[in-house]
This record gives sequence, structure tokens and C-alpha cells, in this order.
Amino acid sequence: MVTLECLDALDHLIWLRTGARAAEALGCNQSTISRHASKCEHVFAVKLRRQSAEWVVNGDVELLAAERRLHQLYRWEMNLPLRFETQHWMRDLYATWQPADWRKGNLNYLEYQRPVDLLRNRIIDAWLCGAPDLPDDPDLICVPLFEMAMLLAARHDHPLLRQQSPLTLADVAAYPLLPLPQGAFPVFEARLRELGLGTPADGMPPQDSAGPANTELSFAELCLGIASALTLPLYGPEYRSLPLEIPVHFGDVLVIHADFAGHRRSQALIDSLLAHIGEATAEIASVRLLGDRRHTATSPSA
Repeated sequence: MVTLECLDALDHLIWLRTGARAAEALGCNQSTISRHASKCEHVFAVKLRRQSAEWVVNGDVELLAAERRLHQLYRWEMNLPLRFETQHWMRDLYATWQPADWRKGNLNYLEYQRPVDLLRNRIIDAWLCGAPDLPDDPDLICVPLFEMAMLLAARHDHPLLRQQSPLTLADVAAYPLLPLPQGAFPVFEARLRELGLGTPADGMPPQDSAGPANTELSFAELCLGIASALTLPLYGPEYRSLPLEIPVHFGDVLVIHADFAGHRRSQALIDSLLAHIGEATAEIASVRLLGDRRHTATSPSA
């Protein structure tokens, strides 16, 4: 009902959030993006509305959804650029990865619901999320790429790094964790609660190993950060990893629509990602590649 260029403009605007980014990705000007998006609004009898930092479509989207299914299939079959997105903590790892037939997005999501919606609505074609929180949707498949151990990051002058005796989970549980986006990672948060982590009493700084309350650091500086071997550097040079094994593992998981589970371009994407991850993490012993799963689907409870 509309041209590929028209729907591309609308969906890039929704995906990339601004007309400037959409125009840059599509090699046109912002007025073209605006004109095409307006035409889609007219043809499908919908309205774009700004909701916080995101664009949302209001109205009956049945016809728009049908058009997106057709256009997505056309993109996949005709070797047109496909659309790839990740979470913000994965940004550095994939910054230098750029296969010729995939277009990367903003790579800055802090929560999961928005990218899941973009994938379900066929606005994007692939998304990297982090295990253990995976989308529970029979229309999507999850392909684990690698896993690594969870670390806790602390300031270099944190009391736990001065403790002489070996650290235990009980020692760590006395300190608060830096907050996560509320409700964004329910499986991971439940695992932390099982371990007794992230629940400081009354929000007060804990006692250090010497007995008196620690007064050298502020409450925020006493907080522990959740990290991995890949994300620890994001905290800056002031932070170190605690010498304690946390029985939780993270992992990057590729999520694509089930319609393309056996598609040659899905396997090419997996191969490309695994090759990049292997090269980028070759010196990091804690990263374990999960190999070529040939689209082995994973459920959130697995």
C-alpha cells in the first residue's frame, strides 16, 4: 500500500528516535523522512505521538502490521539492509562490528520492553539481549552466543577491597548494589535476591571489618556495581573487581523472529557475531563461546 521507501522512513524514525538519525541511515534529508512518515500516517489512518523519548503509533495498526510483514520478508529475501539493535552495555563490544548487510541502531537501550516491541512489530530484524532475562514469546527465538561470570565492581578504596580475610557472599550482602531499571530484569533480580544481594538495611552504610561505621566514602561510593569482564572498564579507573566468585552468569543472546529461524541470513549473522566475539574476547578467559547452535531456540526458563 506504500512504497518500501515510505515505510523505511516511518520505521527508521520510530527506531532511531530522530529525523536526523533516520535521514543519515537512509541517505536522504529530514524533510524526506517527514514527508514519507506523514504519508504512512495518512494511508494507514494512524498517528505518530511522542512518548518520553520514543515515537509510538496510535490507532488501528492492523493494516500497518500487514504491510510491515510483507516489507520485512522482502528485505530478507532481496538482500536489502536489515536492522540490528543491542543494549547499552554491549555497545563497546559491537562498535567495530559492521557486516555489509546489517544496519546498526542507537545501541543504547537500558530496558528490554522497547526493543522487544520493535522486534515483535518487525521494525527491527535482530536484537542482542542479555541472559538470563530473555523474551517469553513463541514468535521469537533466542540463540545464546556466549556466557561469562558476573563480577561486582567496587571503588579501589572500598572496605571490601581492604578486608584481609577471604570475601564471602555474606560480606558482600552487607553493601547495596547500584540500582537497576525497575522491573527491567526480573529473572536476574530474582537470582540476586536468592543470594541475598542488593538489599541494604534502611539504606545506611554498613559496618566495615574494623567495627566502626565507614565514614571515608559516601553512600553512593559504598555501592557495588554489577559488571563482567567486558563491562568492568565502563566504571572507570577508580573501580576494581571484588575477589569473589558470584554464582551468576551473563550472556549475549541473539533474538530474531521465528519466521527467519532457518534463513541463510540468520545463520550468516550468527557466524559473523561469533567470529567477532571470539576475536574481541580472545584474551578474556572468563568468556565462553557457546558455538554454532544453528538456531537452537532457548526459553526464558532454560
